[in-house]
Amino acid sequence: MLTSKMFCEDLIDLSIDVNDEQELFDFVGMITYKKGVSRLGYISSLEKRESAYPTGLQFLMITLALPHVDSKYVNKPFIFVGKTKKNLKIKQMGDSKDLKTNYFLFLGIKNGKDQPKLLANLMQSFQNENFVKEFVKQDSKCEMYSFLVKNII
Repeated sequence: MLTSKMFCEDLIDLSIDVNDEQELFDFVGMITYKKGVSRLGYISSLEKRESAYPTGLQFLMITLALPHVDSKYVNKPFIFVGKTKKNLKIKQMGDSKDLKTNYFLFLGIKNGKDQPKLLANLMQSFQNENFVKEFVKQDSKCEMYSFLVKNII
């Protein structure tokens, strides 16, 4: 699985207007379901998984969350790139410390053995200062898609 092949312009939204993580999960869940990449149960699985195992990550230059679910709720591998209009409260991976972010990458992983490599690729990218500077500059679906496909490790 190549990470860049998991991106799709239709699964990028950089101006999501929601008030909390629950609304964000509903929003992303409906889009991924309508696009045929997720199955019924995806939204409730996101809620349960994120509550038990938070996915917030604090990097030097950016905070983001990588919500994901059991592969049985994924029809086709995808990464939904979301940016909310305002920061949302999230919990940090590992220690559940409170964080805030407006950047989310929803990972639709079909084959569980691909998860460690995908996470390693994303972590490496978001630890790169130049990558993050360019990532946050992208302000359209088209630009973000092109940037990610060309630059994700």
